[in-house]
Amino acid sequence: MRKIKFLLIFVFANTLIFEIFSLSMCEMFSLCNSPNYSLSNKKKHHWINHEIYGVWHKENSEFLHVTDCFSAKYYFNNFGAKDIDRSQSGKNRTLIVGDSYIEGYGVNNNKNFTYLLEKESANNIKYLNFSTSGYFGSTQYFILIKDLIRKIEFDRVILFLNPGSDFKDDSFEYGKMFHYKKYRPYFDPIQKKIIYYNENNKNSQIDQIKFKDVLNNFTYSYNFLRYLKQQITSKLRSEKINQLNNKNNNGYISYYEEYPNDIFQIFKINLENINQILSEKDIKLIVFTMPSKKDLIYFKSNPNAENILDKELESYLKKIGVNFFSILKTDDISRKMEIKDYFNCTDHLNENGQITLKNIIKNHLISINEQH
Repeated sequence: MRKIKFLLIFVFANTLIFEIFSLSMCEMFSLCNSPNYSLSNKKKHHWINHEIYGVWHKENSEFLHVTDCFSAKYYFNNFGAKDIDRSQSGKNRTLIVGDSYIEGYGVNNNKNFTYLLEKESANNIKYLNFSTSGYFGSTQYFILIKDLIRKIEFDRVILFLNPGSDFKDDSFEYGKMFHYKKYRPYFDPIQKKIIYYNENNKNSQIDQIKFKDVLNNFTYSYNFLRYLKQQITSKLRSEKINQLNNKNNNGYISYYEEYPNDIFQIFKINLENINQILSEKDIKLIVFTMPSKKDLIYFKSNPNAENILDKELESYLKKIGVNFFSILKTDDISRKMEIKDYFNCTDHLNENGQITLKNIIKNHLISINEQH
């Protein structure tokens, strides 16, 4: 009995010492987050697992998103899209598909470019924004459109590719390393079909509180150990990580200039499949590429850098009869993305950036005689 008592005191004392040590490391050097001392099962994300898409939103729900540089309230409609409620049928409707940039990560619904486009539409066009955060790539764009074409009526699709993240989102190698706990679809070029990774987590709740969440909320030790694990993992995998994140010893390389050809082939397959299913319904497809803040900084810092990706995409899409537009190389200075259009604490568009994007889309639709 005395030995057990001694052992318990020993464990408690060392745990307390390590907790104090972790507190000092986290607070003095800002290495990790402070515990919030709460048992609340507060939602961390505004997305959930989806059996078909991999990730989506809960229908008719709200989410308050607060970070260091923005506070935004999201509403997800009767289909689970960050948009107003939509009926299944209707005319003059444009489906908008993309990732978190296009969803409007960081801004209220009524500040998003699609809301502004619809409000200003000269032809009563409805812009149905069915984009999502949660690591959404071109394979998921195809799956989403294929599913929605059976559920709702629309006569035009504007699709946004985000090279800064889509190349990683469509990479199975990247997914096995960084999304190994996520249920996600990928296109397998060998089997030539879509596969689902991590099916065991298909029905798991992303925000379900677990024992590790209690440790995270109540101890510095857990947060400090997690920081150490991240550092060790990053060191061990640095070469592979840099390759997958398009980095070398000199820093980030924009995917617009250098990109993995195997993933680009997946892009082309998904774009061709999207265009095919839309053409069968006589629905027009327009494709844009959306630059990240890192891309703008890269081309500003490297004036001789070449936008190879957009040239290749434009050439390919022209062959299959799809209109393409590059936001990165917009010539009109009054409708050009600038670094100031992005939040300071994240790579996403702020409210001013949403207005700029609205103007870019509107201007391009006018230039190709499309209704806006």
